[in-house]
Amino acid sequence: MNEIVMIPLDDLMHHPDNPRKDLGDLTELAESIQAQGILQNLTVVKDIVRNKYVVVIGNRRMEAAKLAGLDEVPCVISTMDAKEQMATMLSENMHRTDLTPYEQAEGFQMMMDLGFTQKEVSEKTGFSEKTVKDRIKLTKLNKKKFSQAISQGATIMDLIEVTKLDSKQDQNDVLEVAG
Repeated sequence: MNEIVMIPLDDLMHHPDNPRKDLGDLTELAESIQAQGILQNLTVVKDIVRNKYVVVIGNRRMEAAKLAGLDEVPCVISTMDAKEQMATMLSENMHRTDLTPYEQAEGFQMMMDLGFTQKEVSEKTGFSEKTVKDRIKLTKLNKKKFSQAISQGATIMDLIEVTKLDSKQDQNDVLEVAG
């Protein structure tokens, strides 16, 4: 069993490849931490180059702890290679409702870039192989136009249909009016 150690917040940093880019509103979490402390430890790996710990699980808790005025947080120091870190972050975040479809897609693509097969991504995240395949296709769309289409009410199914268009120009034209 891994030992839980207290690590100063100044010694922690966000994982650069975390699929979750927007941490959302941390006010309630910070208030909860002020009232009850941190109820679940963070999982970190040592970055020997920077002499810091990289947060694999618990980025929101880390930021909320800062807002709550804490100096240190409970952590488990783990040894994971880059591939294991990515799989852990994705499995931790993939089923959250506030993770955007594009963040999901980017996460799947990062796993593929690390050498995972679509089947392995499916197994590690709990999503079907078809969902993984469809989400990865979304990363090929123009990110700005993708976001615009989502804000206009386009659904994931709409966007998956857009990926079937051969021309980038056709895809962009449809994204502008989707939703």
